[in-house]
Amino acid sequence: MLTLSDREVDGFLKDVLEIKDAAKRFEENKFDLLREILRKFLHTQPFQNIITLSTKPTERRLPTFEEIKKDLFEKKGGRCYSMNQFMKILLEKIGYDVFHTSCAIMKSDNNHLCTFVRDLTKQGDLHLADVGIAYPTWDPIPLNFDLECPVYHVGFLYFKFVRNGDVITRLHKHHKREEYPVNIDSKAWNEFMDMPITPRDLDYIQPVMSEMYTIPGVQSCPFLKSFRCIAFKDDKLYGFKDSTFLYEDEEHQLVAEGMQSREQLLSKILEYFPQFTETMVEAALSAVMLKFN
Repeated sequence: MLTLSDREVDGFLKDVLEIKDAAKRFEENKFDLLREILRKFLHTQPFQNIITLSTKPTERRLPTFEEIKKDLFEKKGGRCYSMNQFMKILLEKIGYDVFHTSCAIMKSDNNHLCTFVRDLTKQGDLHLADVGIAYPTWDPIPLNFDLECPVYHVGFLYFKFVRNGDVITRLHKHHKREEYPVNIDSKAWNEFMDMPITPRDLDYIQPVMSEMYTIPGVQSCPFLKSFRCIAFKDDKLYGFKDSTFLYEDEEHQLVAEGMQSREQLLSKILEYFPQFTETMVEAALSAVMLKFN
């Protein structure tokens, strides 16, 4: 059974996220507590494929929940399958009503595991609580609008949601210089993800997720062909896409700094993500094609 003990929940909240008195705060204001959990999680846990890439291709597979727990307690993060799975169980243990759904990023079915929270501020409401994505969306997003919600602007990202029956489409527009993570027109609204609001068990999405951990390029997934490691500090993005160092400046523009050599890239990754060993990062870099300035 996938679960966290009371001791593990308490330890993760206090020692990893540095959140105290969660039980009391849950009774006082569930929304504010959830927002702090999501924000600190995204500031603590990198969205990364280092662990997958550093594993020999013949040994790659979906991580077990025990492996997921170990990685997150060590602040190593992971991909959507790991982080949203852990978040659902953590929130349920605290007392939230949570379910998964299977989403389609860039129109590829079932390639993203997402998390929703029911009855957060009132009976019957629905909020997005997605921590398995490298975007600054740590506010619980209300999804009970009729056709289209207001535009949100957090950091470099403008985003909104549009409803079509039981499917909610997430659209992005970027206020930035660097086209991240895909090369799209930053001045236009782009359909990023379709989110059905139908609850799904892990068993439903695991076949596609398993392919995405083992077959390069399947379901338009870049994570066996491209190096990624992204996190946030002081509400600003920083991280790596292949041989490019990305960071959000004071004006919330994404700045792209191309690395000059493999040695410089390795040193920079270890500087910003010291929770990973040099051996692991070296193996991950060796698994992809890199170009340097």
